[in-house]
Amino acid sequence: MTLKDRFIKAIQSGELGRVEEQGVIVTLKEFKAYFSDVETQYNMSFLPAATIEPGRSAMSHTKFVFRLRKGVYLVHGDVL
Repeated sequence: MTLKDRFIKAIQSGELGRVEEQGVIVTLKEFKAYFSDVETQYNMSFLPAATIEPGRSAMSHTKFVFRLRKGVYLVHGDVL
């Protein structure tokens, strides 16, 4: 299972992230703790690499979170 698949499964099951008014919020710190078995720098770059560019709202295969501020991400609603 890819890290993306594991991430989505953890979000959908409620094991990762917290539900707030605007949707599911995940911090980089929570992400790194949850995926502590990933021993490469990939766990540091996963969320930044999956960030939808400012001004866009559509999700794609590789872009499915919004950066709210440094280290804090909103999961696109279509992931849920």
